[in-house]
Amino acid sequence: MKDLLDFLKLIADETRLKIIMMLSRRDMCVCEIMDELGMSQPAVSHHLRILKKNGIVRDDKDGRWVFYSLNKKVFTQRLVSINNDLFDQIRDNLENRQTHRNYGACLRIEKEVHSCLKAK
Repeated sequence: MKDLLDFLKLIADETRLKIIMMLSRRDMCVCEIMDELGMSQPAVSHHLRILKKNGIVRDDKDGRWVFYSLNKKVFTQRLVSINNDLFDQIRDNLENRQTHRNYGACLRIEKEVHSCLKAK
């Protein structure tokens, strides 16, 4: 579950999601990404570093330029994991959803709140 949450946090960032979308269309260098996003080089490099550290992005040095690409295999595996681990579990839970309501916790909290108010 932690891996799944980490991936969702990774792509929940608007800038990183924009970079992922751009790199899904074609390989790009930092300058192109900077220009497209209207961001500074350090800011873009920061997001690329995070994406690369998590295996989502690869880099390829071509002379003095470094081009970034989306790691299709890893990205697809993560998406499949979301579908299999999260959505399938939710679908299964919904199909086997219990309709019995357990009021035990509600009654305990109500009793604690009542006794705290009484003590004042």
